[in-house]
Amino acid sequence: MNREVYLKGITDSLALLCYQVSVRGAVSLHDLNIVSESFYSGLLNLINGWNLRNINTIEQNSPGIDLIDDDNRISVQVTSDNTSKKIKHTIYEFIKNDLYKKYDKLIFLLLTEKKSKYTTSFDTEGKFHFSKEDDIWDVKKLIQRINMLDTEKLKTVYEYLQVEFDEKCSNKQTEASEVETIIDLIEFITSYRRNRYKKRETIVDPEYKIENRFREFASKLKSQYMNLLAVYGSALAEIENIKGSDDAQNLITMMYLQDLSIQYLDDSEDNPVEALNKMVDFFDDRLSKNGRKHDRAAIKFYLINEMIKCNVFPNEGGEYYDS
Repeated sequence: MNREVYLKGITDSLALLCYQVSVRGAVSLHDLNIVSESFYSGLLNLINGWNLRNINTIEQNSPGIDLIDDDNRISVQVTSDNTSKKIKHTIYEFIKNDLYKKYDKLIFLLLTEKKSKYTTSFDTEGKFHFSKEDDIWDVKKLIQRINMLDTEKLKTVYEYLQVEFDEKCSNKQTEASEVETIIDLIEFITSYRRNRYKKRETIVDPEYKIENRFREFASKLKSQYMNLLAVYGSALAEIENIKGSDDAQNLITMMYLQDLSIQYLDDSEDNPVEALNKMVDFFDDRLSKNGRKHDRAAIKFYLINEMIKCNVFPNEGGEYYDS
């Protein structure tokens, strides 16, 4: 049980850091990249038994590498740029500055997700060995290595993260923006990859839903949507730019929200305003478990927007045609 608790805490912390780097990078904020160099130096030392230190605290903008272990002849580049171009440039600088004479291994530690496949050939000119499979790491790779540790070492990593993540990565007691809130909400929903969903015959007809099915509440629902759209409408476009479109994720979101919203609507005796408020409470409670304060209005806007798309309170086929 302790091992499971440690692994969950470690995974949540590293995944959140990866997400924060991605979101801030999308708007050209790279402050976490700098903080992460020393953070990951300590973490890699705990995981692998290395003696890495941050060379940038000694020599500003050292070409090609950020972390060095002179004893084990290991060097690490910490970067949020996962492109082949970045890797090729770093290898070029590594060779140009004769760093291969001091370090046998060059590891790329990506603060964002590793590409599914690198088709580019990385030429080391025979100076040192570099493997696309073994020497390009991301959070998933780190977690795999952490999972191989014994429970005592796992506890040490967990405690390190509790201290360092709070102090350096500022994930506790911070306030999420509307974009971060909605992305956290989507990530929470799609983490529930359940296999048992009720198959529903649904009809996408928002006008019928608002004006007929929920006519008693139509005015309030439309008013809430228009008021929130003015504030949060641009957030959805920004999220689309960050995350792109994922059919599998969209399907999971739709099915999860359909099941959950119908349950809350039944509990609220077909009062959609009350059911929406209960859903906001539910998601706000779940998201707050990571220690961040989220934007409740952004959660409500997302749910109302999904209601218009008929993912929340779906029009089920039999009811629709009977009307």
